[in-house]
Amino acid sequence: MAFQERLALSLALATGGQTFTIPGGQVESFAFRLLPHGFSAVVSFWTGLEKDDAPLFTAFAQPDLLDVKLTLSGGYPIPEPPPKPLVLHGLARGRALEARTHGTLDGAPVRFRRYTVEFQDAAQVLWRQHRPTELRTETTLADLLTEHTAGAFKLDCDWDVLDEKRPLICLALGEDAPGVSFHDFVAWLVESRGGVWTYDFVKDGYALLGRKAPLGTAAPLSWEKVAQVEVVVPPLPRHAARVLNTSALQPSTLELPATVAVAGVHQDHLVRTPIVSQVEQRQTLEGSRVRVPQRRLRLSFRHFPTVAVSPGAGIRLEGKRWGTAAVGTGEDLRSVELSMSARTLNEGPHVGLQMQDAGFDVDMSLLLECASDTTVTLPAHHVPRYPIHVEGKVLSPGGGEKDRIYLLSEDKKTSVLTWRVTVPLWNKVVSVPAEPGFFPGHFYFPPYKNARVMVEVHFDRAELHRHLDWADAARLPQAGQGDGVLLGKNDTSQTSITHDYQDAKPVWHLHRVSGADTETVRMAEGVMMFRTKEEPGASSAPPTFDVSPQVETARADLSAGVGGAMGETTAAYRTASGASQAKLEGATAETQAALEAAQAQVSAKVSETRAELKGALSGLSGRTSSLTSAASEARAALEALK
Repeated sequence: MAFQERLALSLALATGGQTFTIPGGQVESFAFRLLPHGFSAVVSFWTGLEKDDAPLFTAFAQPDLLDVKLTLSGGYPIPEPPPKPLVLHGLARGRALEARTHGTLDGAPVRFRRYTVEFQDAAQVLWRQHRPTELRTETTLADLLTEHTAGAFKLDCDWDVLDEKRPLICLALGEDAPGVSFHDFVAWLVESRGGVWTYDFVKDGYALLGRKAPLGTAAPLSWEKVAQVEVVVPPLPRHAARVLNTSALQPSTLELPATVAVAGVHQDHLVRTPIVSQVEQRQTLEGSRVRVPQRRLRLSFRHFPTVAVSPGAGIRLEGKRWGTAAVGTGEDLRSVELSMSARTLNEGPHVGLQMQDAGFDVDMSLLLECASDTTVTLPAHHVPRYPIHVEGKVLSPGGGEKDRIYLLSEDKKTSVLTWRVTVPLWNKVVSVPAEPGFFPGHFYFPPYKNARVMVEVHFDRAELHRHLDWADAARLPQAGQGDGVLLGKNDTSQTSITHDYQDAKPVWHLHRVSGADTETVRMAEGVMMFRTKEEPGASSAPPTFDVSPQVETARADLSAGVGGAMGETTAAYRTASGASQAKLEGATAETQAALEAAQAQVSAKVSETRAELKGALSGLSGRTSSLTSAASEARAALEALK
């Protein structure tokens, strides 16, 4: 519903070290949509004669970042103290320019320039073009996200998920994931971990939270400002959730009941882990993500409001003219969406150019939710695609550079075995599960030191995908069409088994080397040879005692133990916190429903009592009329006796 209002506007454009201020009278039109996590807006304005805006024209055409700040206030009567103006501060993502002739002056045409700027909050503009692919280890998501703000905006991280130190974090947003930006990654992270993403329009900063911040003081919204109130009932989640652990060691199915779910309808979430605490942690997470939205109110305005209505602001619909029976009255409500479009009432670009305010045709609406509503509004986003594949080298301390030794680490609490791999591109070391891979269990071939391998990297874990090269001396000449197995540390301490073709006849060969000592078994056509001898000139390697593997094993075990203990503590905390929060939210919802039911009953009783009282008064009025008539007759009789 459109209305006319006089609004005070100020538009500031900063680019290339210059700032240009546009008075509100020069603004032709503007529109914006404000959401809890950011905004999108467009503004068009006129400037005066061409020669007067030459600096702006020159700067506007440059490729430098264009910082935009639109300040808006209005509404009458102005309360005391006056409300803070609505400020939209962001970066331009699109700009347009046109010139229009408006008569002549001294025989020369008079031209006005019309500028249009599309702008959004800084994170949306920058992060939607930011697509990094990188690997971090032993860090937190809070540190990672803060670093990727590039100092362009403020980000507050108040969420235990972000503060947890993680062995591995992978960003996979490059060419392997077309169309997925860092903005999508953050939205996916918040949605998949049950968090909250907010933008504070007053402080001009973002926050990633574990749950919605408490609502501040709710300001009463005058009935005179509102033209229409619409009750919006959002769709409800009719599914329950289940967490299925596919591990053969600890298979389990954990049910997550939902209050409004239809029996037999559920969404399953698969995990594969032998660690029970990780399954419980996932159960807590999925339970927190099943949120039941409450009814909402959409307000259409007839006048510009004189209280703060940007997303996150508290609103109350109360006052004499609101009454008490209408839905939403007497409740604390939170703003979740503000939409507004306006076009000037000025007749042309030459009118009101230097005025700070102007009259506008305005269309404005506001979406409100209950303060106790736990559902979260997030931007539409693409899901990052994992895993990515990168090359690595197996890490095994000790021995020589070409020794084929390996290091196996075991978590004492969980008995999980891991190998360590260095990823040269980022110079990071990651742990991968020690599993047979494509071999059956009776083959035991651990990856050896410095072996090139393909690593499959997920968001917070890595796995060994496949091997990429052969060990030295393992590869056989092509002419013999041979196959072989090379066992042992190096060329002075190893055992080789080969089968090839010599003179088109199969030959099997077993050769053991330990310094100068050698043993050979050879089977060929009509020949079987056993030989053991001391190679002349070969010297036995002096015995050495390298404790590096033991030290690294102990260090890895300690790290795994500490990480496991922290993981168990975190899981226990989240499980307990999630259960407590679920109970609190359930109690809040029940209390809210009980209050609404009680309010409805009271309103019904009041209406019933009012109707009865009205009926009684009507009956009394009828009796009074009879008495009045009798009195009039008596008075007339007395007058007749005189």
